[in-house]
Amino acid sequence: MNYYRRSELTADVAGVLARYDETARRFVGQDYRHPLRMRDWELARVLEAVRAVPVGSSILDTGSFNTYLALVLASYGYRMTASDLIWRRLVKSLERRFALAPKKATEAPFFEWLGVYRKARVPVRNLNLTRLRCPDSAFDCVVALSVIEHVPQVERALAEMYRVLAPGGRLLITTDCAPKPVAYTNGVRYFSESEIEALFRPYPVTSRRNSPDFSRENWCYGASQPVVTAFIEVTRPR
Repeated sequence: MNYYRRSELTADVAGVLARYDETARRFVGQDYRHPLRMRDWELARVLEAVRAVPVGSSILDTGSFNTYLALVLASYGYRMTASDLIWRRLVKSLERRFALAPKKATEAPFFEWLGVYRKARVPVRNLNLTRLRCPDSAFDCVVALSVIEHVPQVERALAEMYRVLAPGGRLLITTDCAPKPVAYTNGVRYFSESEIEALFRPYPVTSRRNSPDFSRENWCYGASQPVVTAFIEVTRPR
């Protein structure tokens, strides 16, 4: 497991993210008013790891709503499928529109986001990670960027993502880690280091390893709480 260090936000990482923004902007247009990314180090880790996946490979991007990673990777020549609990996202977006739920400044309206994907001809599927309606070995890579902490049955979700991974394929995951675990409530949880180790013990982890440093400079949500980000790569044997 590879844990975030502020010192790793180098000029090279800034360059990777700037190129990502430039590519995403070509899809959404110069007047698109919604944020193109909300994560830095995690996104850079995923983009770095994807470079080992041959161009033309099939990639499943999970938790895709309000993100643009699938568009960027499609522009690189990957065969992308974006996925989320799409109908649930639609309902929540409509609730926000009609003031039935709090507005979220960082979230694009559902149909505006979906329109970008349709124009780019990147397919969007309604998929539940705990029971993926996909054949075994369907994808060469599966990405779950800041997703698994929002899934109640996380062990089942990992098993499903691994199931649909082709031999030699890569599972790229980022999630949140806290000094003490915070149980799932209100749609999110924080894993402890030991919980992350236990979750991924059944799988062949190939990402480089370090230990979480909970110094304040590494907190991923500012000064509000000691949470750092973890990146985990799993490579399925051939």
